[in-house]
Amino acid sequence: MIIFKKLYFQATNLSWLVLTACTAVLIIFSTICLPLIEPETFTSYLDALWFTMTTMLTVGYGDLFPTTGAGRIFTILFLYVIGIGLFASFIGKAVDSLTLYRRQKERGDLMFEGKKHIVIIDWSHKAENAMKEILERDSKVEIVVIDTIEKAKQVNERIHFIRGRATDSDVLRKANAQHAKAVLIFSDDKIEDQILADGKSLMIACAVERISPGVHTTVEIEREEHILNFSHIKVDNFILSNATIAKLAVDSIF
Repeated sequence: MIIFKKLYFQATNLSWLVLTACTAVLIIFSTICLPLIEPETFTSYLDALWFTMTTMLTVGYGDLFPTTGAGRIFTILFLYVIGIGLFASFIGKAVDSLTLYRRQKERGDLMFEGKKHIVIIDWSHKAENAMKEILERDSKVEIVVIDTIEKAKQVNERIHFIRGRATDSDVLRKANAQHAKAVLIFSDDKIEDQILADGKSLMIACAVERISPGVHTTVEIEREEHILNFSHIKVDNFILSNATIAKLAVDSIF
């Protein structure tokens, strides 16, 4: 058992490529050897492959099994001792890889490689409402959210998270902003000073313009007079926070 334990830990420390190659080689090797060792039982390579897979997966239907001494010794050495442990290591490695991928995606460590997506700056209630509206209107578009939070509030096949500051060019490239369909910059609710909030939005808009000059950009600002400060960069739409709410409230009355 000590030897098996050491072999198992050695197998789990192998790289994904080496472990996959070893598992495939063992399956092919057993499929070829079994009909040669015991042709009466394994009349075709398909039967040998079936027995190899059911044995390594510990399913054991019992419809095929070796009857000769040579066939049983081969099965014990290569399929029971090596095969089951190797395949278990392979499955464990696969599960660990999926878990690691999920964890990295939630932490925003993975680079987004899609195109024609929508980039949203800062994960807020406004951003969540915008994401919900986008997903309902377009069943195919993907969303990438950039924020400095430690863990994404929500991730799935259409919502992605990139951790970092949106003023950083590397972070914008990680979100593949240069191939985005649009960028939506929300005003930071955590900043109480409206001048500082709009100043942050201005810096982000400059960074986006530098990385992707042709992307459609929408910026939420706190004060209308700050629009002139954005004149040196291309912004397609401005949203006035308080003015928008007031307009909607008045529209609802009339």
